[in-house]
Amino acid sequence: MKKVLIMLVAAAAVLCGCRQNNLPTVEGCVVDATIHSVTVQTPEGGSATVSTLGTDPMLVPGVLPGDEVRIAYETLPDGETLRAVRLDITTPSAYRLLPGIWRDCTGPSEVGLVLAEDGSARAVGLADLSLQDWSLDGDNLVLTAADPDDPSGTVTLIYVIERLDVDSLVLATTEGDVYMTLSRTE
Repeated sequence: MKKVLIMLVAAAAVLCGCRQNNLPTVEGCVVDATIHSVTVQTPEGGSATVSTLGTDPMLVPGVLPGDEVRIAYETLPDGETLRAVRLDITTPSAYRLLPGIWRDCTGPSEVGLVLAEDGSARAVGLADLSLQDWSLDGDNLVLTAADPDDPSGTVTLIYVIERLDVDSLVLATTEGDVYMTLSRTE
């Protein structure tokens, strides 16, 4: 009896594994994400909206616009609704990578940026730069700072993100000159 039970469990595991591997997938860039769905723009120019309602958050984590994803899905009995079974973020968006403490420790004094998840920002070692917030505009990092000439005003600083990964951030001026080469710190 024990051997039969073990064989049944093993067969069920194989069948479940095969079922997951045979699911259709969609890959692309997240263009919209809500609490109940994810819309992906495919490399071919099409789009697909996949429901996340009732899914396991361990297998279908939250996503941000700009994340590159692969979604394994099933079609619900209505024949139209696609429901995510598994979602993998293949390339995280800049919104996911930018928050953190970025520093350039190579010079005589430490300088850098602190970019918070809530969009606030502050400068490190740059006494004349009173940052308030940050945002993204395409490949540009947009920083808002207090205007040193007008305490009630602000100035907008725009830097092109030349490189961004988990450990490094390279910013250039809009003219193409490298402005800062930063490393992530804890």
